[in-house]
Formats: sequence, structure tokens, C-alpha cells
Amino acid sequence: MSNQSNQSPNNHDVVQCLIGRGIEFKGELSFTGGLHIDGRVIGSIKNQADSTGRITLSREGIVDGNVTTCDAEINGTVNGDIHATGCVVLHPHSHVSGDVYYERIEIRRGACINGKLIATHENKPAESSSILDKLNPTRKSA
Repeated sequence: MSNQSNQSPNNHDVVQCLIGRGIEFKGELSFTGGLHIDGRVIGSIKNQADSTGRITLSREGIVDGNVTTCDAEINGTVNGDIHATGCVVLHPHSHVSGDVYYERIEIRRGACINGKLIATHENKPAESSSILDKLNPTRKSA
């Protein structure tokens, strides 16, 4: 009898595309599911519009272009903006030269960012003022 679950892993948890060490890809790269990069991509990377995607960039990986995805785990170098509708994790050896747009972010000690961090929480300002109003009822909303 097996203890393995009948549930399949999330689509973005499975690496469906690998750009290996020593490989250089030039152009626009579109993907679904998981994408792992050990090599170099010169151009934009985008997961397809109606899919949840995850990009994993290894310590040796380099992206010269913008990245658009659901989740991103960055260990290497990104020379461009990162647009993530989910979570961005910047590991200790990551170097980002560009703006990072995120829903959730985790920045580990040693990560280097040369750009802006921009939260994309759609309802965040309204929630913040609502909480402040509850804490201080005499406060006037802006």
C-alpha cells in the first residue's frame, strides 16, 4: 500500500522547460508551467496569459530583458523589470537591475536590487485606511 497522494503537483511546480548551462537564447520566450534557467536569455520572458507560471533562475542564470510571470525565484542576474502576480523570492546571490512588481516578496540577506520595489496589491490602500479608521475613529479619511 502506497502513502503517495493521488493529487498531482501544481502546474507551475513542474519544470517543463529548461535552459541549461552554456545555452544562450535570444528572442521572446513564452512558457506555461515551470521554467528553469541555468543559461542566458536575451529578450523578454512571459508566461502565457491564462496560466500560472514559475520561473526559477539559478545562480549561474542571466536574463537580459523583462520577466512576466506568476511566481519567480531569483538566484542569478536579471537586467530588466520583474512583473509577478504572485510571489517573488530574491535569494542571497540574486542581482536585479530593474523594478520589481510583486504581490508578495521575500528578500534574503545578500540580494542586490538596483531599482524600485512596487507592491501591486489592488486593494491595499483602501484596506490600510480602513484599519487606521478602526484603530482611531476620530481620524479623518483622506
